[in-house]
Amino acid sequence: MNVRIAGIILAGGQSRRMDGQDKAMLPFGDRRLIDHVHERLSRQIEIIALNSNGDPGQFSNLRVPVIPDDISGFAGPLAGILAAMEWANNQATPFSHILTVAIDTPFFPDDLVHTLRRSIAEAPGHIGVAASGDRLHPVFGLWPVFLKTDLRHWLSDDKNRRVIAWIEGHPHKIAEFPIVTTHSGTLFDPFFNINTPQDIADARQRWITTK
Repeated sequence: MNVRIAGIILAGGQSRRMDGQDKAMLPFGDRRLIDHVHERLSRQIEIIALNSNGDPGQFSNLRVPVIPDDISGFAGPLAGILAAMEWANNQATPFSHILTVAIDTPFFPDDLVHTLRRSIAEAPGHIGVAASGDRLHPVFGLWPVFLKTDLRHWLSDDKNRRVIAWIEGHPHKIAEFPIVTTHSGTLFDPFFNINTPQDIADARQRWITTK
């Protein structure tokens, strides 16, 4: 299989624990969280698209396609993954895989794309999934686009929303990433994610200390 990958930023969540604030638009340093995540991913992969159900105009500075969910209601990250698979398949030169990152995880590893791609090198039909510290991070995955029909069928049952449950029904490889040691000697999981106002405060402080 000729592997051709598009990077996808998943930003279609409801942000319930952030008082309904759109995580993508949260101030982060001198920019927004989406700007930071986009820059981090663009250092690893050339073609990027954004899954969001908000106003596409607010992302115009990024110059990337904005892909909304095409399943009614809120079906979680899998709906964004499906929409991205459909988009990737419909390009003039279709992509064989999409690689997804979450908008609320701004410190994901600099070798994310390389390591996930290596994890499926001998089995490109498998899903590649990131893990660190004995925890899976299922929205950080490398997904074969040919699974789109299966995923759409899965999501047709509104009881099927858990990403891990869908992954477990398919051949997959786990890519382990290390917990990193900071300059101060503390341990830090690069998949730290922002769910609450305290989390964004902690993330902003870490961003300042690692600039």
